[in-house]
Amino acid sequence: MADTLFPEDLLEDEEVINDEEEENYIEDEEEEDAAGYRYSVFFDFDKGDFVAGHDGKLKGATGIEAWEQWCQKVIQTQRYAHEAYSSDIGIDFEKAVQAESRAEAENILNREITEALMADPAERTQYVGDISFSWHGDGCDVTVPIQGIDGNIEVDASYESEVG
Repeated sequence: MADTLFPEDLLEDEEVINDEEEENYIEDEEEEDAAGYRYSVFFDFDKGDFVAGHDGKLKGATGIEAWEQWCQKVIQTQRYAHEAYSSDIGIDFEKAVQAESRAEAENILNREITEALMADPAERTQYVGDISFSWHGDGCDVTVPIQGIDGNIEVDASYESEVG
């Protein structure tokens, strides 16, 4: 069977890393861990899938890109809706949808977004700035400035709402 889950010829196809390359790889990894950012796989939120090159290999994300994508995912995930995530992951935007006014919805979203981002298990998030809200029809867009341990980013998200 050519496409088995556990290919028997895996060891034949592995790249061999010489001792010098391995030392450099380990040093780079330690530097990355010391800063708190770790490499990951790049995710395309528009497509809802990981990004692969023409050769089929997954595109890597730098440590800061991976953190930015983590922030994006956290503020777009409904808290308590997925058993795979801890209760610290995501925001309760359903509560904001039920708010009686836009001001109340903004307060709820502001608190939820800030708490979720500050719950970063890798402690990369240092500070969440003033979140801006742009209301349109039955929803709102948010822009969240975030200060990390090695730089600042800005993350955007959209929420659909019945608040009006």
